Amino acid sequence: MVRSAAQNAALRAATNERLLIGAMACFADLGYSAVTVRGISARAGLSVGVLYQHYPNKNALLLAAFERSMADVRATFEAAVTAPPGGQLATLVRAAAVTVRAHLAFWQLGYAARHQPEVTRALGPALSSWTDEIVSVLTTLLRAAGAAAPELEAIALFAQIDGMCVHFSLATDTYPLDAVAERIIATFPHRLMVP
Repeated sequence: MVRSAAQNAALRAATNERLLIGAMACFADLGYSAVTVRGISARAGLSVGVLYQHYPNKNALLLAAFERSMADVRATFEAAVTAPPGGQLATLVRAAAVTVRAHLAFWQLGYAARHQPEVTRALGPALSSWTDEIVSVLTTLLRAAGAAAPELEAIALFAQIDGMCVHFSLATDTYPLDAVAERIIATFPHRLMVP
């Protein structure tokens, strides 16, 4: 039976997801330098040939995995931008909590890998670019909300949101994610976070 274009696209997406999760699991467990393409494909339960149909090497997989995490971040930005004025930043913090919970396994692996010096080196300029993008969007939102020092406040807010997500990924059974999100909203300058 011949598959439709939609079925082929769904199969390709599912295979890609397996490869990304397999790669991130290997990077988190073994360290980026020790990981091989063969190890990633075995972890994903796919052949090396299938991996090479999707990615030319493990670095391309690493970049794709972190780009996927940026897609989650961009979705939280979209939620914030479409929120009513005055509630955008609160919406962003809450959306970040929803996102990390919804894609927990992926974010846990990403945080475990991200703190390895070899991963930071392998990501190279892309990591700085993603950080700059996050700070830029937050700065724009804070400037529109009337922040006195929007870039500095953006950096501080990014650190709070990221820290909240990291801590939740480390202790999902005990970390009060929603309460911490509300606390960030409550303690940030009120004029910027009116829900």
